[in-house]
Amino acid sequence: MFVADLETPAVVVDLDVMERNVSRMAEYCRSRNLRLRPHTKSHKIPELAKRQLAHGAQGITVAKIGEAEVMLDAGITDILIAYPIIGTGKTEKLADLATRANITVSLDSVAVAQAIAAEAKRREVRVGILVELDVGFHRCGVTTDEEVLTIARAVADLPGLEFKGLMFFPGHLQVTENERAELRVSVNEFLSRSLAKLEDAGLPVEIVSGGSTPTAREGHLFTGVNEIRPGMYIFNDRNMLSVGVARLEDCALSVITTVVSTSVPGRAIVDAGSKTLSSDTHQVPEGRGFGMIKTDPDAEVERLSEEHGNLNIARSTREYRVGERLEIIPNHVCSTVNMHNRIYGVSGGRVEAVWEVAGRGKVQ
Repeated sequence: MFVADLETPAVVVDLDVMERNVSRMAEYCRSRNLRLRPHTKSHKIPELAKRQLAHGAQGITVAKIGEAEVMLDAGITDILIAYPIIGTGKTEKLADLATRANITVSLDSVAVAQAIAAEAKRREVRVGILVELDVGFHRCGVTTDEEVLTIARAVADLPGLEFKGLMFFPGHLQVTENERAELRVSVNEFLSRSLAKLEDAGLPVEIVSGGSTPTAREGHLFTGVNEIRPGMYIFNDRNMLSVGVARLEDCALSVITTVVSTSVPGRAIVDAGSKTLSSDTHQVPEGRGFGMIKTDPDAEVERLSEEHGNLNIARSTREYRVGERLEIIPNHVCSTVNMHNRIYGVSGGRVEAVWEVAGRGKVQ
């Protein structure tokens, strides 16, 4: 099958670019003696996780139990669930996973640790635990080294749990290189205090896990970090372009879409709307639009309704024709992929692979 034969909208991945992205990240980690544990939320596809492992990844990261089940059913047995696990049925499922795989979980409260421990004890399994730090993104994580020590001690004393170390997500470092360097100072100060506190308490730290694609190749600049969890690097997207961690030629994923109307002056309508493209914002100052048209940076994907992408072409010198196909690089690949049942691996104009997005919708 040729790419030109695909019905639109369709999500396609340039296989050569993807392989280069995966290889480069693996080589960086080898050169810096860092474990690579890619976050598979960006693709949710076991075949791609296995490619990452084949390139040298230590294991994988997922966000939810359902994603872990998909990956384990595909034969992947070293999994970090980077999410606090609590609630009816969830700790039971977690303990079941731990009977079949090496499972580690991040958390930021004693309550979550106790809930996991109760089920781990009942099932006679062990679950690794990383204490999550809030290093400035203000999503999850404890904010003081005293809290780190309190939770680490509780984990070490609970049955069925093994305290393995620390985890953080520097989501606020999705900025330019100079801004990242400035923000990294306070992150490293918190890491240093926390590691010193744990050492003084006699609690050994096996893992310090950092995350995010924007900071991935700076993993060696974070105090104590010996593992990183980038996700988007396998594909990259418009937001990664904007903060300078990827170039246009590093963007492996795009959405092929067809122009269906040019009736309104200064507008073109494509068949990729909010059910196809990510509605995530362009995360730069005064960022606009919902993706980038590869062949026309002067056009703007200005508005999305469910099945319509509304392009503002008033500033474009290009003529748009009904029936022509465009490629759009989405602002955010993770949420784009999650809206599709399958995506296509392409090379030289041919479709070489069709991947089912097996982890799609696994939000529990």
